[in-house]
Amino acid sequence: MKSFNPNDHPVPFVHRLLLSGVAPRPIALVGTQDREGRVNLSPFSFFNAFGANPPVIVVSPAYRGKDGTTKHSFENIRDTGEFTVSAVSHSMVEQISLASSDYEQGEDEFLKAGFGKLTSDIVAPPGVAEAPFVMECRLLHHFDTGAKPGSGNLMIAEVVMFHVRESAFEGDRIDPRRLDLVARMGYNWYCRANGDALFELPKPAHNGIGIDALPQHLRESDILTGNNLARLASVVEIPDGEEILLRWKEDLQGIDPAQTPADMFDVELRLGEAHRAVLSVFAAWKRQELRANECSRRLQHCTRLALDQNQMSLAWECALMSDPEAVAALSVTR
Repeated sequence: MKSFNPNDHPVPFVHRLLLSGVAPRPIALVGTQDREGRVNLSPFSFFNAFGANPPVIVVSPAYRGKDGTTKHSFENIRDTGEFTVSAVSHSMVEQISLASSDYEQGEDEFLKAGFGKLTSDIVAPPGVAEAPFVMECRLLHHFDTGAKPGSGNLMIAEVVMFHVRESAFEGDRIDPRRLDLVARMGYNWYCRANGDALFELPKPAHNGIGIDALPQHLRESDILTGNNLARLASVVEIPDGEEILLRWKEDLQGIDPAQTPADMFDVELRLGEAHRAVLSVFAAWKRQELRANECSRRLQHCTRLALDQNQMSLAWECALMSDPEAVAALSVTR
């Protein structure tokens, strides 16, 4: 692993490093208004939410890296204490890129980028009419992190009003697929929170045993990932390995190795047939084509597949039988 001390590198290098590793980052399309009533619109990816009572968000318009000057959005928030944050959907990406241009003070980026203005209920600056999610915000605190080129200004604000497009809801919940948001990565990269990029992961309903309580042969596996181990470790207790072994010994007595092709394991694994893949492992074991170590490794591949398919019972059976001692105990079935 490469290591970098930020004190040993120029600010642009550190900036690129930070933005590449701290990603994806939500994009705040910030609407502000100066004391003369002139509006400004600019995207920021140094942005996130930090509480719900009261609802608090933080946007950080950094000092320009080249000369340390301040950005119009920062000046307007500092001077008026108000701004809006509009979420950015995929249909808006080219427009928000255009809005990021360094226009002169007083230029209306809403017009430049072709956005409509959503009139706010409480604060003066408008939101973006095309955005599916808009927040009206009032400044609570300003924290300057350095007052140097590239350093940030944490604008800590309370959300005083939310606006959410009706089409964003599925029942009474906001559906991320309907928002179709984009996020910022490093360099010129973005990502889209839709399609295969979205997945659900329920929170634990109980305290799992923890990875430290897993059998040693699983913790030391070079096949099972940290995610795989965490899924296994989410159970309240480890299943009874002896009971599993006895049940499989009975099942394996009926396997006819001659009816199981030698390449069946690879085929079943590719097709996602976890149970059939396990049977193929033991068929090869009975034909004495596998050493105990390879049998154990194949069973751990079956564990991964079963976990991917949310077959927790089968996953644990494969995991426990992949113990070299368990494999040796199955030798009586040969």
